[in-house]
Amino acid sequence: MQERKKQFGGTPGKPHHKGGKPPLSAAAIARRKKVEELMRQGLPLPSAQAVANGQLTVNEAVIALQREDEAGRIARLHDIPASLAMQVAMGHADLAAVLSKRRIEAYVKEHSSRTIFDSIGPTWSIGVYGQATRQVVFVRNDKYEVEVREVRDAGPGEPEMIHKTTVKYAFAPADYKAIRKHLEYDKDLRAQAAEPRLRPQDRYACSDRKIGGWWDQKTQVRLATMEGEVYTGEIAWFSRFEIGLKTRAGAELVVFRHALADAAEARKGEHAHPGKS
Repeated sequence: MQERKKQFGGTPGKPHHKGGKPPLSAAAIARRKKVEELMRQGLPLPSAQAVANGQLTVNEAVIALQREDEAGRIARLHDIPASLAMQVAMGHADLAAVLSKRRIEAYVKEHSSRTIFDSIGPTWSIGVYGQATRQVVFVRNDKYEVEVREVRDAGPGEPEMIHKTTVKYAFAPADYKAIRKHLEYDKDLRAQAAEPRLRPQDRYACSDRKIGGWWDQKTQVRLATMEGEVYTGEIAWFSRFEIGLKTRAGAELVVFRHALADAAEARKGEHAHPGKS
């Protein structure tokens, strides 16, 4: 067999080609020329080959390149992963939503533990169950309770421990008139006998994602407590347990998330039922 290969220059039954490679077909030569022409026109080799092989049209290849360039620009400008940037460039993801989500996640990470109970010294007006308001100074913040002294004309009261879930909202006493001016009531909630909900699973669910979206978009929201007080304003800050609400009068009110009965966007013309405490 070896002698036959040497004599005839190949394996019997197979054509012999100098150098071991068959000559290119006319179709292959035409594809090569087309690839070369497309590359001269500015398409990179992979795109030119895809067009020459009929996998893409020239227009589709150009659009794909533009998307890649746009994705790269988005990734660099906003410091997001290339895969996510490509989704944005292709219209499969909304850039504003992506950036908003990132801002909210960063904010929650930094501010989740914020609480006014750590504000030792200043006087606060706090709304407690029984539809009452007390003026107190926070003395010590424990895990579930806070030590307070009631502020009285005759002098500070004795220290007492109160459970945090008994506090519905709080504000600076100087903002009393501004807070009361725009206080509204939900008559249905007002008529119900409400009490603190100690177990988290029994409380009104309002996620960081929803609250964070309102905060990020500066949305006017309507917050109602278990006893029917309704406050409308813009979320100035929020944490794991509290929402800082800037009211329409410009005052800041802190509403505790454990005391919420409802939280929603404030619709134009929507009002609760005004009333007197």
